[in-house]
Amino acid sequence: MWKKLLSILAVLAFFIVILGCSKKDNAVVTATNHTWYLYQDQGEDNVVSVKFTDKRAIVNDMSSIGDKVGIQRLNVHNKRPTFTLDNNGKTITVNSANKLAFTLGKKYKENVYGRHMQGYYVTYKGDTYKFAYITKTDKKSKAVQENKSRSQKISYEQMKNHIVNIDYGAEAPKNTNFIGKYNFKTIINYRRTDGNLTVNNDGTYQMTLTEHAAQALNDKVDNPTIMTTLVTSSQIKSLYGKYYLVPKNLLTIEYYFHGQNQDHLLPKSVNLKVDSKSTGNQIDLARTRIEEDSNQLYLFSSDYTVRQQEGQSNSKGNLLTKSNSNQTELKDAITQTNNYYLSYLANPVQSNADFMQLVAAISDNNKQKVGDVEVDFGGKYSTNQNVSDYKGVDVDGNSQPDMQYVFLVTAAQNGDNSPTVATSKGKFLVYGMLNNKLYLLRQPDKDSTTVTWTLVKDVSLKVPALKFTVN
Repeated sequence: MWKKLLSILAVLAFFIVILGCSKKDNAVVTATNHTWYLYQDQGEDNVVSVKFTDKRAIVNDMSSIGDKVGIQRLNVHNKRPTFTLDNNGKTITVNSANKLAFTLGKKYKENVYGRHMQGYYVTYKGDTYKFAYITKTDKKSKAVQENKSRSQKISYEQMKNHIVNIDYGAEAPKNTNFIGKYNFKTIINYRRTDGNLTVNNDGTYQMTLTEHAAQALNDKVDNPTIMTTLVTSSQIKSLYGKYYLVPKNLLTIEYYFHGQNQDHLLPKSVNLKVDSKSTGNQIDLARTRIEEDSNQLYLFSSDYTVRQQEGQSNSKGNLLTKSNSNQTELKDAITQTNNYYLSYLANPVQSNADFMQLVAAISDNNKQKVGDVEVDFGGKYSTNQNVSDYKGVDVDGNSQPDMQYVFLVTAAQNGDNSPTVATSKGKFLVYGMLNNKLYLLRQPDKDSTTVTWTLVKDVSLKVPALKFTVN
């Protein structure tokens, strides 16, 4: 009898030890290698991701579950924060500068837009949140996966319907020193860039960037060719006394740049990328923040190479200077670009420079060829010609009418079969325009100064269509 009783007590003691040694919920969570997400509803806004590693936590504020870009929370020493576990086995505290403390509750499991989430309901800031990791993501068809990163054509009228509303949920910044309009200069991928930033009282912002053609960093003069206009808009987020710019909309306007006439630009395409519930985050830009230093405001981003300005005390940031210029709002930029293009269509060629820009755009869309002749608009070209200097004769020896516009451009190939003409500036292809038709000046005999204008067949001087796309 005593032996049986002792056996029962031994078994009970064994289970008591086992249960006493089992890990508590908060210890189990922090021992995993998962990326956990703290969120409400479907995790479409104000999401915090947490990954526990080496007694520290990697914490990021992000827009939605699964985002690859976020704003990292650090401790007061700008290092990854430690975390502590309460003896109740339920509470986890991440010791970041903006402390994160929550208490685990009931188990939670849900499918959120194809992501299978598993974790806990938690109490955070006196409210109920979800704290979970992704166990599985439903497979999408190959076509869907490819379309996610592919731009899709859209009408001009429809594009504005895809803009994310940045007013919803915006919060006025506590530090009003950052509110205002600013100009700055920077470099993006060797492109010298002029920027304008507007931070509004309601916590929204817009930034407009004008990128010039790439050039050496030590060039003294900016390349005049304009490549792209970028417009981003969203809300600012305050962390560590700095404001982070996390774009919800990115509008990109590209221009034809070969043989470009900066006084009469020809837009090539308008693309809109957004960070929204339906598309996910399509915007691939580095994290950008505004910071105050020595009574000066600076913009920081790993996308930008700093252009040192006079009076700048911090060499690692892009100096923001006060501006009185108003930006064109993002949605209005779409309208203005479309209206400008329509006016361009009505009268595309008004000068030699316009004529060259149009022919260069046609060659860009034809593998750098005008008809069957390869051209090199990356080489030398000139629009400073008088049409009367390039008179031709027809096969009967009669004078041909003067062209309305002419320009010179380098040929891609300068062999014996190249239709270049010897000019005072060297050997060039000489193109002319008459009655909206394209002509090429040819030299029937290379040892003669006689030249003749020949019609370039199968090439229409039609302005290329302006493409509107969304991602």
